[in-house]
Amino acid sequence: MSIESMLTPRLRAIAGCVPFGARVADVGTDHAYIPVYLSTIGQIESALAMDIKPGPLLRAEQNISRFGLQENIKTRLSDGLKELKPGEADTAVIAGMGGLLIAQILEAAPFALDTYVLQPMTAVAELRAYLEQNGYEITHEVLAKEGRKIYTVLVVRHGSMKIETPAAYLVGQKLLENRDPLTGALIATLLAKYRRMLSGLRQAERLDVSEKQTQIADMIKSLESLKEVCDSW
Repeated sequence: MSIESMLTPRLRAIAGCVPFGARVADVGTDHAYIPVYLSTIGQIESALAMDIKPGPLLRAEQNISRFGLQENIKTRLSDGLKELKPGEADTAVIAGMGGLLIAQILEAAPFALDTYVLQPMTAVAELRAYLEQNGYEITHEVLAKEGRKIYTVLVVRHGSMKIETPAAYLVGQKLLENRDPLTGALIATLLAKYRRMLSGLRQAERLDVSEKQTQIADMIKSLESLKEVCDSW
């Protein structure tokens, strides 16, 4: 089986965001599919496959050996980026975990890198808020769909940015600028989710949820404005 056939649409989207010639630290590498694929196609100079657990590292080492990439890809037991040494990488891939955990990994990183490719499974808005408040800039975004789930991939550098609307924490400006073909589907999914939430709160008829109702109603209006933009493409 080729490495290409092992990549899901989500993993392909992540790999496609890694800069050419990068030296990659792949955090939470699991099977090391991304560094193996990128090394196989000559996209990266080197990679360090990192994981907090020995089991995933063993699977990674097996795949690295299977494709004869022991010289290009090394493995290391590490909690996030904590065991990375200066000069070993210029790009970090942090994917397949919650957005809050990704933020914690960035916060605990021992030093800055040039580029971060982030793919949160949950808490996308919270991750964007962390990036906005802690000196990061989202330079590119892509979406990937697997089944009914749409995943967001962020390319991030150190810098500054201002997220202007509530919906922009969920649907990034770069997706709109690039007219990502899955943007409309993402917005539709989010609208359905927030409308269900608002309906549930209204049925509760409790005074202590009025502020939450207002926040959700504002999010719906903001998402509807983005939907109008997508519908005009």
